[in-house]
Amino acid sequence: MWRRRDDADNPAWPGLVDIFAFTLAFLLIIWFANNFPQKVENLEKEARDLSARLNLLAGEKQNLQDLTQSLREQLAQLTQTNLDLSGKVKILEDNLRDLDAQRASLQSANFGLSSQVERLSQENATLRDVGRKDWQELLRLLQNRLAGMPLTIVANEQEKEIEIHGKPNITFETLKYELAAADKQRLKAVAPILSELRRQKKFFITINGTADPREVHSASPPRSNAELSALRAATVAALLENASPGLGRSLRVMGLGVKGREKALAPGEDPEKLYKDYRTVSLVLKIDVAALMQGDKAGQTD
Repeated sequence: MWRRRDDADNPAWPGLVDIFAFTLAFLLIIWFANNFPQKVENLEKEARDLSARLNLLAGEKQNLQDLTQSLREQLAQLTQTNLDLSGKVKILEDNLRDLDAQRASLQSANFGLSSQVERLSQENATLRDVGRKDWQELLRLLQNRLAGMPLTIVANEQEKEIEIHGKPNITFETLKYELAAADKQRLKAVAPILSELRRQKKFFITINGTADPREVHSASPPRSNAELSALRAATVAALLENASPGLGRSLRVMGLGVKGREKALAPGEDPEKLYKDYRTVSLVLKIDVAALMQGDKAGQTD
């Protein structure tokens, strides 16, 4: 402003500007000179930090590469497993279809079996009624004809059987199959009655022989309890046939073997008496349902 007022040039002004600029540049140089080592040190530290971080990143990169490779291998295994599972699923689906076909076949067969079972049930119900009336009439006749005789009658309506026991039981001596005289007389008295009833009703007679539980070991007959029991039944069958010829065609001999269990004997106890009732025979009269049905069929044909 002053220079404007004077409208004249000041010859000292440019020099003062140069001095000021030089002084400012000198001060900046001194300031940079004082801070340069610290800046270099800071830069070196930052370089070391960057190098450490680069090494750490390189390790992490390697870990990531290893992890990526592992994931790729696992993916390949999963892919193969998936293919295997797909094949197994296909096999299972095929098996399931086969099972469905078999189930349908079994259902069809089951339907046929159900029909057969129903038919057999009806036939069984019919068979249960076949001979019931004959059994009832036979039981009544036996009770009348055997009344007063030393015999016991046991009725089994479900099986259409009538069991006859002696009272007391018909028994045998140990290892023997010969009848006592009294038992022979009872059986001889029963034989003609059974023959007469056999002409009226269709039934067969099973003779059940038994032995006591003591084991039999012999080189000659009877060689076992089963054989001994069969011989006792056969003895009774022979007596009935001799007492009433022709009755033998209706007789069935059955050796039941051991009856009861062996017991520990008390002091002074007689085994002959203890096991006496185990060495016995009984007569079982059973309605011949097959013969009745055969007769019914013959009557229908006629």
